[in-house]
Amino acid sequence: MKILFTKIIFILLLSTFLYSCANISAPTGGAKDVTAPKLKYRSEKDSLLNYTGGKIQFEFDEFIQLKDIQNQLVVTPLLKNKPIVTCHKKTVTIYLADTLLEKNTSYQISLGNAIQDLHEGNPAKNIGFTFSTGSYFDSLSLKGKVIEAFTGKADTAAWVLLYPNSIRDSAIIKEAPLYVQKVSSGEFQFNNLPNRNFKIFALHDVNANFKYDAIGEKIGFSNDDVNPADTSLKIKLYTFLEKTNADTSSKKTTRGMIEKSAVANSLTYMVSVDTLNKTKRTFGINDTLKITFSSPIKKIDQLKIRLYQDDILDESTWIALDSSKKIIWIKTDWTEDAMYKLEVQKGFAYDSLNKAPAGSFLFKTKRTSDYGILTIKHTIEKNNFIAVVLNDRVIQRKKMLDSVSTFTLLNPGNYQISILQDVNENGFWDTGSLFPTKSQPEITEFFPNEITIKANWENKIDLRLNDSKKPRLSQ
Repeated sequence: MKILFTKIIFILLLSTFLYSCANISAPTGGAKDVTAPKLKYRSEKDSLLNYTGGKIQFEFDEFIQLKDIQNQLVVTPLLKNKPIVTCHKKTVTIYLADTLLEKNTSYQISLGNAIQDLHEGNPAKNIGFTFSTGSYFDSLSLKGKVIEAFTGKADTAAWVLLYPNSIRDSAIIKEAPLYVQKVSSGEFQFNNLPNRNFKIFALHDVNANFKYDAIGEKIGFSNDDVNPADTSLKIKLYTFLEKTNADTSSKKTTRGMIEKSAVANSLTYMVSVDTLNKTKRTFGINDTLKITFSSPIKKIDQLKIRLYQDDILDESTWIALDSSKKIIWIKTDWTEDAMYKLEVQKGFAYDSLNKAPAGSFLFKTKRTSDYGILTIKHTIEKNNFIAVVLNDRVIQRKKMLDSVSTFTLLNPGNYQISILQDVNENGFWDTGSLFPTKSQPEITEFFPNEITIKANWENKIDLRLNDSKKPRLSQ
């Protein structure tokens, strides 16, 4: 009996051991590789003089690949044809034919983020080559900033182009520039430039050909030539979209909350109110109610659109159809902390085929204590407007007729300040024109520091006390 018990224990232990051995888990693979390829060897030393072309090789410490080389490779001054670039195992080779190079010229080759490790795609940084086809290097530099004229923010998407000053402005449409540089956080710097005058442009290059020739491309320019030998230059280029170059097919519209679901064979719409919690104050007392349709409508029947406050019909309601024929605007003198009901009867709007279905929407307005106040002290600039901005959208703006501007009924959030230089005093931002007038756009000055607005609280800011880019709280 004792021997049998011992055998049973042995069999159980053996089974447990074999089961644990059979369940082998896969290795985890270790930490993700985040290290970029490192350059170990270059066949030609940097800053080479009297270079006549040929082959330049870059060897790295791991296997690599080339990604988006056509867009990442930049040679300045630009060549008539881009050099051939190949990749094999750990080596990248650039072939530069001598027929592509001009005499006594300083060149820079940049590979951008094209060189990446084989598995994780980590890009090697600052890989390039500088050389001269003469016995010396051009040593001058040119730097500046590119700013979006409409927002006043740094333009992070532009290229900066340099042309010989002897060309006409229209050359930017047909000819490639001599020098190009991608902005970094809105700033640019050219190095190894000769002592000569240039025309300078900033361009959103939609089709990647360094020419101003595509719909939707923004442009910026200087009215004066620039020379890198002039160390006093402070270059600022303001990009804008010319009216004649706007792509109207891609305009965005602001979406409201969907309040009416799609109905078969019917004109559908959505209403910009939140009806999920009817007792919660959600609608702004300085807002306009909006009904947005799925397609353009032919006509509206205002008698079938009724707005009630606490079951009392609001006779002062203003109703209008937007010029787009897809939006109905509804406005009244909203009472704070009040319950409203919007009722629309079937056929209140219709297109050529369908009538809009009926709907009923309950919502409650906010109280003034749900908002914050911002008071800004500034210099008097009667031609300018000062505005408060939230999420890149102008919420309110005022003309700077006095030394103090007060903004009320601001929803809680992180706001910023901008100032529009309204040169022609028409109350709007005006774009520029490269052809034929070569007129600059109106400029917006943007203050990047955020101002936190809280409910039932007043913030006071003084733009006169500090650096113009750093508004500070008044004491």
